[in-house]
Amino acid sequence: MSLLLACPICFGAADSDQVRAAKVGVLVLLGCIVPLLVAIAFIARSWAKRARALASRQSPAS
Repeated sequence: MSLLLACPICFGAADSDQVRAAKVGVLVLLGCIVPLLVAIAFIARSWAKRARALASRQSPAS
């Protein structure tokens, strides 16, 4: 796990304003991107359900 964390020289002081702002910026971006990806997934799911419904209506009854 320590390999994934930045060293204090690269990351800066852990309590500095720049580090806090970067962390908030990441959270804001995640707050924008995650709902967008969820919405895209729901749209794809509804399209798949609609395609299945159309395909079952068009298939000849046996």
